Amino acid sequence: MSRDWRKTVRSAGAGWGAARALLGVMAITRPPSVSRPWIGEDAYTTGGTVFAKALGARDVALGAGTVVAALSGRGFPLWALASAAADVGDTLATRQHWHELPRTRMFIAALAGGSAVAGTALAVADAAGAMSGRCRETRSGENTAE
Repeated sequence: MSRDWRKTVRSAGAGWGAARALLGVMAITRPPSVSRPWIGEDAYTTGGTVFAKALGARDVALGAGTVVAALSGRGFPLWALASAAADVGDTLATRQHWHELPRTRMFIAALAGGSAVAGTALAVADAAGAMSGRCRETRSGENTAE
């Protein structure tokens, strides 16, 4: 895999992280607009607002960390996997309470599940690119890795 491949993977990862961070900012600043599709009318309660803001802060931190890691090339697979793990948790929690949630739960489960798959795929693709670069370096005796 070439440097161009890893650059493409990391660019996609930066975009994915930025989208997460933006969603987090929206959850902090406009909690019901983000949480209502997930939890319904509970979004307008104090508890719903607190949890939306807390999850928003989590997503800002994970998203920003993913963007920085993707752009710097340092620790990107770990940040992508941490973000994917949060998405798996969201998907499982949604599934556990499936029948008590509004119909839009399908959209939320698909969004969170898809994001978990995307994060895992990005982490694996970046790690594979790193391994490929190390293999070329070992075979040629030159430093061809990023």
